[in-house]
Amino acid sequence: MIWVVTSPERIHEEEKIVADLLQAGASYILLRKPSWQTADYLAFLEKTAPEWHPRIIVRDQPDISSRFAAGGLHLSEKGRHSTDARALSQFPLCSTGIHDTTAIATMPPHFSVLLLSPVFDSISKTGHHGRFAQPLPDKQGRQVLALGGVDASNIHQLKAWHFDGAAVLGAIWQQPGKAVTIYQRIQQRWNSNDQSS
Repeated sequence: MIWVVTSPERIHEEEKIVADLLQAGASYILLRKPSWQTADYLAFLEKTAPEWHPRIIVRDQPDISSRFAAGGLHLSEKGRHSTDARALSQFPLCSTGIHDTTAIATMPPHFSVLLLSPVFDSISKTGHHGRFAQPLPDKQGRQVLALGGVDASNIHQLKAWHFDGAAVLGAIWQQPGKAVTIYQRIQQRWNSNDQSS
């Protein structure tokens, strides 16, 4: 499973690129724009064809996720503390980010997908060094995706470490015009049986 996390910054023709990435096979798009207000998320989803909404996960916007029948809800640490856990049962998928492998066992059960970061050295954030490029502990029945520095050169290592996939950001958005081609290369490498380095 490969998710694409949107760039924190606005990207030219981003709605089209997102649709193209989903068409190319991205499992989900995590719509994460820390500086956006509710109106910005609404505008983005209104410009996105409804057929793609079930494969878009929206960060920290439960009302928008419900309104657009989005694929799920992603909560930041702040969002986890301010959202009533009972409200999460309405979403087909709930995910959250973690920064320590011990959190796999302690995260509430409604978070079925955990994004663990940083696994490798970040591509988009200078100075964010990888800490989890190693086998995972017991995943407690959850899906754990690697986030941080994942690209076509290293994604093949994740299967041997028992990750269920990856969430990619920097590798995709460094060159938005080549986003689909870069995604396809990453996907092909993930699907390959070659786990050698």
